[in-house]
Amino acid sequence: MDSNLTLTLEALASCGCVIPSEHRAGLDISLKIKKMDAGLQSLAFWGRIFTTTGKDYLLAEGCVSAKRIGRKLNFDLKYYFSQNGVQWLDLQAPLTEERYELCKQCKGPFTGDPSNKFFVIPEPPQPSEFDEMIEPALIGDKSGSSPTDEKGTTSEEEQPEPVTEDESTAPATEDEDASDEPPGVGEEAKVIEDEEVVEGEEGEEGEGEEIPKGTEVPELERLAALMKMVDEDCGVVPYNALVMTPANVLVKNTTFSGPKFIDELDSYCHLFKGYHEAPISKDLPGSWSIHAIPLQRDVIVRSLLWPGYFMYYSDTGKDYGSGYFGMGEKNKDIAFCVP
Repeated sequence: MDSNLTLTLEALASCGCVIPSEHRAGLDISLKIKKMDAGLQSLAFWGRIFTTTGKDYLLAEGCVSAKRIGRKLNFDLKYYFSQNGVQWLDLQAPLTEERYELCKQCKGPFTGDPSNKFFVIPEPPQPSEFDEMIEPALIGDKSGSSPTDEKGTTSEEEQPEPVTEDESTAPATEDEDASDEPPGVGEEAKVIEDEEVVEGEEGEEGEGEEIPKGTEVPELERLAALMKMVDEDCGVVPYNALVMTPANVLVKNTTFSGPKFIDELDSYCHLFKGYHEAPISKDLPGSWSIHAIPLQRDVIVRSLLWPGYFMYYSDTGKDYGSGYFGMGEKNKDIAFCVP
């Protein structure tokens, strides 16, 4: 949703959310032009991704529509990136869930080169707890389907035929006598010549090693997937800041008077997880921290799951905004963090 870029950067400047002055100069105008050209309902600055080459990505997120279908909110979002703050290019989000999962498995920092690709080795699917519990039971059913005796043989198996005296006392034939000789006796020894090993072909070091199979993921596709991941896990807005119209369209609440308790987690909720049904207080304990400034009546909500995501709310002007400024790495040790 739309937010005031100047107020957002001013409120989050103390958290390290800054943009170079040469890029900041053209952001306000370029975002408005891009919004009109793309025919978007809203277009807001999303954040900044730091890269290893210094060519950081400036990201923006636009919304075509936000409607409720049934009991679920559906957002038609568009992603854009820029490296100079003036020219905005489209980002293509992963088209399938398989590609989205591959983007989640990408490791390492962004390079700042839009043509760069990451090599990802898909992780093998892990059996679920349900499968681990059911599989032994299924094996037990199969083993008990036919009666067995103590030796493990079924009653229906055929017994070996009895051997008669004629067969047991019959003289061995010449073929049988020949077969009793040890192997190699009576046969000419065969000399196996050493095969020549051509250096550079069969004698190369590492030949025969299995090359891991993987998939290439473009950096721009991973960039769009990162924006989607952060939105799903974070994407915080104040409670009652948005309202649903009779046409089931989510719009900004013009009569928004602010939350009752600005320094409590219950006053803020996830926008992309059902809005009113997903307050951040229900997240994993220690995932969020709140810093309140009493004299200014400002609140900064910080995510510990995605270091670099900040959301601010000002009780004086009833305005709010958010941004992500980081390397694009998720904190996988959140369970060990202290709130």
